[in-house]
Amino acid sequence: MKNATKIAKSHLDLSHILAQATPSPNQDCIYYLINQSDQVIFVGQTSNLYAQLLNHKTVGQSFTRFCYMPCQKDQLDRLQQEAIAQFKPIHNLPPVSHVSYSTSHLLSKQLICLKYNMTPPAFEYLRKAFGLESVHACGNMKYYDPEEVERWLKRFKGLVIRGRHVLQASPTYLAVGVSPRTNQIQLFKNR
Repeated sequence: MKNATKIAKSHLDLSHILAQATPSPNQDCIYYLINQSDQVIFVGQTSNLYAQLLNHKTVGQSFTRFCYMPCQKDQLDRLQQEAIAQFKPIHNLPPVSHVSYSTSHLLSKQLICLKYNMTPPAFEYLRKAFGLESVHACGNMKYYDPEEVERWLKRFKGLVIRGRHVLQASPTYLAVGVSPRTNQIQLFKNR
């Protein structure tokens, strides 16, 4: 008996959990996943508790026991939100914030290229060579701090000698500099 209690405390697999479960498979309920420290780590709602518990185990969510509360389908959302507010489980995501982040004070790659008369390939090589990091990203679009861009370009222009800053000499000549013809910062390559 002591050995069985020791195994149950250290690790319960799904078969042990389901053997202790009594709800019918198609019963609407709010369920609570509980860890070893008796803390509620997740509050969910389901109409098929067995399938939901199996899903939590297959995605690697670690819990030692669970509790459930049968309820009417129209009460699921309200009861789940009340339980989340009360227990603040670590695996429930907080409500999505509808606060938008303004990027109006930041510069995108396209704006930097237009503002400083620079080709996009030159921008990418300079950004990598001089370590310009974006301060915000939205999807594939990255945004940069204008003051940091100014410092970054001053540093680059201070290193340009005779119109070019060599990034790589061999096996391929690669430099970024100001084109005498277009007065645009661009990438120079020779193979």
